[in-house]
Amino acid sequence: SLWAVKVVTLFGGPENAAIIHRIAAVIFLTAIVGHVVALFYKLLIRRQEGRFEWFGPDSLLPRWQDLKDMIGQFRWFFGKGQPPRFDRWTYWEKFDYWAVYWGAFVIGISGLMLWFSEFLGRYLPGWVFNVATVAHGVEAFLSVTTLFVVHFFNNHFRPGKFPLDIVMFVGSWSVAELKEERPEAYDRLVNTGTLEQHLV
Repeated sequence: SLWAVKVVTLFGGPENAAIIHRIAAVIFLTAIVGHVVALFYKLLIRRQEGRFEWFGPDSLLPRWQDLKDMIGQFRWFFGKGQPPRFDRWTYWEKFDYWAVYWGAFVIGISGLMLWFSEFLGRYLPGWVFNVATVAHGVEAFLSVTTLFVVHFFNNHFRPGKFPLDIVMFVGSWSVAELKEERPEAYDRLVNTGTLEQHLV
């Protein structure tokens, strides 16, 4: 494509673009692995402190309530009910979170296969690299599309967030936002008397 040729030219040609691509890949996979290590460490500490729940409201693991929330929200979209009362994590945030792992696995394995194809070609049939090429490109396209369509809309372009949700810079919400967007989480914190512990 003409636009792709122009973009590659901006990076100094195909050789430079390939090097930048691989550096970005290493940074991305390192961030994913680092996040997993930090996550397991945090879970281990929580378990030692007796604050460990696999499927509690603070967990990012999917639970039945997420399916109920999604169905409730779609019913609300079509005027068939009230909007769901979300807890700490919404179903789409959990989807965003876990999609990164699936995407990292697909794009990481296929990318490493293509990067080291000369070595792996001694042991694997040629068609495997065709599959890896397709998987790598399709997953990259899917990731970018999801990022711009789902993530950007939910976090930046919704009327209550536009033009930018600043939580990524400041690391906190106002109590009013919590109460409006996560009423179940707000009520739980108030009812357990732990809201004060979260104020910054």
